[in-house]
Amino acid sequence: MKKEGPAEEEMELQSVTTTDSSGGSVTGTEGNKSVHQSVLPGFQEGDAYAVSNRDIGQSVAGQGTELNQPDAQGYTEIYRALKQDDKTRVESMLRDPSAKRLYIDYYPGDSDLTVRLILEQTYPDLKPYLPESLNESLDSSETDIKLLAALQCGDYGRFCENLNNRNLNHWYSEPYYSYLLEIACQMKDRKQFVELLLDKGADVNIKNRVTDMPLIHATARSGNLEVLQLLLEKKVINLKVKDKEDRTIFHWWARVSEKNLDDKGKLEKCFELLLRSKGFDKNKFFKVQDSSHSTPFSTAVDRGYSDRVTLMLDTKIDHDAWVHMNEILKSTKGPFVKSILEHCFESKTEEVNSEDLNVKFKVRAIKNMISYVRDSNHTELLKHPVLLAYINIMWNRLKYIFFFNVAFYVVFVAFLTAYILFSEFCNPQMNRGVASTTNELLSIDNNNLTCGMSDEWRYGTSQGLSYILMVLLGVLFFREVYQLYKDFVDYIKEPENWLELLLIFVTFTSCSGIVDSIEANKHLFAFAILLGWFELVLLLGRLPVLSVQTEMLKTISLTFLRFMAGYIILILAFAFSFYIIFKDNLEGDDVVLFANPLISVVKTVVMFAGEFDASGLPFDTLPGTSHLIFLLFVFFVAIVLLNLLNGLAVGDTKKVRKHAETLSLEARVNLIEYLIAVNSAIPDFIKSKKIKKSRAVFSKKTNIMGSTDLQRFQRIVNEQRERNKKQEETEPVENWNMFAEKLSALQTQGASLQKMLESVMNHFEIK
Repeated sequence: MKKEGPAEEEMELQSVTTTDSSGGSVTGTEGNKSVHQSVLPGFQEGDAYAVSNRDIGQSVAGQGTELNQPDAQGYTEIYRALKQDDKTRVESMLRDPSAKRLYIDYYPGDSDLTVRLILEQTYPDLKPYLPESLNESLDSSETDIKLLAALQCGDYGRFCENLNNRNLNHWYSEPYYSYLLEIACQMKDRKQFVELLLDKGADVNIKNRVTDMPLIHATARSGNLEVLQLLLEKKVINLKVKDKEDRTIFHWWARVSEKNLDDKGKLEKCFELLLRSKGFDKNKFFKVQDSSHSTPFSTAVDRGYSDRVTLMLDTKIDHDAWVHMNEILKSTKGPFVKSILEHCFESKTEEVNSEDLNVKFKVRAIKNMISYVRDSNHTELLKHPVLLAYINIMWNRLKYIFFFNVAFYVVFVAFLTAYILFSEFCNPQMNRGVASTTNELLSIDNNNLTCGMSDEWRYGTSQGLSYILMVLLGVLFFREVYQLYKDFVDYIKEPENWLELLLIFVTFTSCSGIVDSIEANKHLFAFAILLGWFELVLLLGRLPVLSVQTEMLKTISLTFLRFMAGYIILILAFAFSFYIIFKDNLEGDDVVLFANPLISVVKTVVMFAGEFDASGLPFDTLPGTSHLIFLLFVFFVAIVLLNLLNGLAVGDTKKVRKHAETLSLEARVNLIEYLIAVNSAIPDFIKSKKIKKSRAVFSKKTNIMGSTDLQRFQRIVNEQRERNKKQEETEPVENWNMFAEKLSALQTQGASLQKMLESVMNHFEIK
């Protein structure tokens, strides 16, 4: 029957079953148990379902689309108006009487807030017009509707009664457009319901039919981290699945916001589950890009989630993954890096001023942050209390290795020097053309050096020094080869390692007797002495006390070489000019140095240092020209270029002194890394227990930091504890809510069992 004009009536909840594109049965719902509906223009009273459900708000939206149906991005009509900041249109939708069936408790797109919360934050004045949350009727004739109603009101008993194998993966169309499991996973305090669905065999890898959003992504988006843990614990879950924006679950884990204080612990648990999953490759997933070229690590950095950045940094990763992380961190600012450092340790309950204070560091995260600090422009962060404490710990643990290494190398250089000098002074074949003479220590007779020793004693001493030197050289060689084996890439990148290998080669060649030529041995001896003592200088320069002086030497040397590379052409020009001018006059020692082009270059470099000896130069050979070229050399090279380099040296020295503290810390960091490499070459059975420990634990009893740095570190520890204390205060509330939920479920089950028992007893009584 048709009636004219608008009409209002109360309708009981009805269900409408339609057929979706997949051929399966889908259920749509028509309103709450009691809903006032108005017939919009163009509809009749008998068309109430079409008005309230399918074409709700048609007059408001000006379109024939369903307001509750999301598009491929997950946006409904009201959210699109909200996104376009069209307040008038939003208000019209909310004021329309048909808006009672408007569904706004969903997560649009990639937002981690529901439309309701976004509306409340964007237009607070429209809050009174927001429809109530949709709740289906528990008295519906449809099992699937009763199942959803039980989920919405938290009635676990009725949920169990209506759940069967046919509706485990049920799809609800208007107004939800979601699977049952999808709705449950995004609702708060429904963990028990999700557990039941998963235990019964619900598909954990489903995707939303409209938005193609995977279930695990949607769960992470809602911030329902407890349920996310349940999904990650399932071995059948596909962690490689991506959404339409090519985002993995790791992207969503990195971007989800912490809504509660206890979310930090839940996020850490989810991260641990991800790492343990067979389908998760951390080296790949840390740097996999979505459609906007963002990676999980860059997402966490962009959103300022320092705790998640720290978790990723504290994971063992390959070189490529670290290069990516390092590049992302270089674009960050100092304050964010400091916040990362403040998450790189864990402390117990001891008072921060107590001598028993113990702080455990996340070693991998600290190492990665130190590498980043050195590679970036944030070297001043080495003074951060957390890094200072870690450096302090590692130095106390590894300094014994360093002092042992220095002692060993000093002994090696001492025996190397003794052997070479003894061979030079006391070997009769290496000293010729010397007049016969005798003194108390050395007697030279018939061009042979006897050193006051018999041939037998001299030979025995030489052989003894040679044997000891070969043993020490063998130990040194074994150490370098083992370091090369343990970490080939890092070893070959370090120039000092090449210097040590060259020293080993030259020493072995010159001292093993392989080379018979006396002249060649002298060349090798000279290089061996130079390399041995130069390496000792670099080794001692690793000490923080000598690090500033060593850094000055390196910095000024590199500055000279860098600038001289540009001015070497000027030196060559004058060297060849002097060769042309003075080559024909070979009288005098100085002029002989210009006898050929190569010797001329050597002499010109010496003159560059100020050693002119102009009185010995034959300017009469080419008068006028020789004077002019020499004066030009004095001006451009001896005055301008030399003073320029001196000025650069002074500037570099000031910079080094200005940053002396930072340079000292850098030297200690380099020393620690060097000691770690050396420590890896030591067999475990000879390592001390202190060195074998893999953990880095700060103890105030063994602290060598200054009082100011110690106070700063204690303050950071105290701030972290305050944050943890607030988090712990929320845990009893959460545990109580879980207990109350389970108790309610048990009471419901008990009531159901009692009814069943009564019915059984009545059945037997009747019989």
